[in-house]
Amino acid sequence: MKRREKYRLVSNNQKLIGFFAVIAAVFSAGCQSLNYYTQAAAGQAGLMWNSRPIVEVIHDPATSPHLKDRLLLISDIRAFAERDLSLPASGSYQRYTDIGREFVLWSLVAAEEFSVAPELFCFPIVGCMSYLGFFEEGSARDEAARLRAKGLEVVVGPVAAYSTLGWFSDPVLSSVLDFPDTELAGLIFHELAHERLFIKDDSTFNESFASFVEREGVAKWLREQGREADVKQYAKQLAKRDQLIDLIQNAREKLKILYAGGISNNQKRLHKSYIFDDLKKSYQLLRDAGKAPNWDYWFKQNLNNAGLISVGTYFDQLGFFEQLFDDSRQDFDMFYKNAEIMGKGGRITSDLRFDSG
Repeated sequence: MKRREKYRLVSNNQKLIGFFAVIAAVFSAGCQSLNYYTQAAAGQAGLMWNSRPIVEVIHDPATSPHLKDRLLLISDIRAFAERDLSLPASGSYQRYTDIGREFVLWSLVAAEEFSVAPELFCFPIVGCMSYLGFFEEGSARDEAARLRAKGLEVVVGPVAAYSTLGWFSDPVLSSVLDFPDTELAGLIFHELAHERLFIKDDSTFNESFASFVEREGVAKWLREQGREADVKQYAKQLAKRDQLIDLIQNAREKLKILYAGGISNNQKRLHKSYIFDDLKKSYQLLRDAGKAPNWDYWFKQNLNNAGLISVGTYFDQLGFFEQLFDDSRQDFDMFYKNAEIMGKGGRITSDLRFDSG
């Protein structure tokens, strides 16, 4: 989820004061309900208040060997991100919080019945975003029920980590410790990329940008360690995922054309069901052939407009950023500068060019 400095280390009390100052500004704007901000403030404050410096945890005799090893790895990944990927030297991932559960947040995405554009949720400072985050699953489910009662399609999914976009020093959470090494490194690169660049009112730009930095960063990290076999395996994993993403994106394009047509709503619903059925069948064929990752849970839970949007947010503009990275001579500093210029100067269209306005 969802994702910033003032890259300075501050005390817990200072961080809490800063956080509640932001929350107070948000309250006065009245964009969303007081309950949403209250749970966000309480959840974020709890993560910070219960965190400990990673160095302290590593040297604590009571720390298990497994936890110590994972935190040492995270420290190495963090140093690599700053040194080799030009990601921020912020206070993020310098502290550790045991959250006592599998997931830290539950993300909510919503859409109209005949639209593949997300419902937007608008806030001061960060602008409009295509998702909401809740620290309690029940709160996310309650909001989902409220939105469904208004006729919207909704998906709710668990989130193991997120970024505060550099506003606070994000701790390492216990929910990510047992990720495979490449996923753990990718997560850290992804979230730090949000601290490096965040474009207001453009969730797809931000998430696709961070997803690209994640992919390129993991490959570079593996190569630096001489893990060529792992580089090849990682590339195979991405190829499988991309093939599945293409299927999902094609279904979304078909739905977009369907929804723009002049047929009745009942006919749209019928053809919509055909498109989703075809998507499920195509996925199963790929799975049976060993050419797709295991997304069985997603296909059981998220086959609606909102589910397709939640995937597109992270992958729609990967091709653009791949080209921009090459155009930037594969230099990360130049790439970030160019991405910021492009992000602030226009919007990306489907043919990967920027239009003004």
